[in-house]
Amino acid sequence: MKVSELKDELLDYWVAKANEVTEVHVVDSHCLIDHVRWEPSVNWCQGGPIIEKECINLSHSLEPGSEHCTAYMRSGRNRQKGLTPLIAAMRCYVDFKFGEEVTD
Repeated sequence: MKVSELKDELLDYWVAKANEVTEVHVVDSHCLIDHVRWEPSVNWCQGGPIIEKECINLSHSLEPGSEHCTAYMRSGRNRQKGLTPLIAAMRCYVDFKFGEEVTD
């Protein structure tokens, strides 16, 4: 699947995999690690530290459109878009770790 199309629990699942979490499960449309919800694509307490640690840059376009937030690594590579800064950043992180496509 293309990283640019990842969203919701599937995006969160791949962020966990990028963090080298071995025991991650998707149950009832929620990503769980040790029975705790893992939602870095919507929870700044979980996604924020990844953005800071990986030095992910965020920008916001004023152009109308569905995916107007952009995230990119400091190197300028691994650029991804999303509806929100967190979605864009988490896609960027997964892209950085695995490339533009992921397979399970």
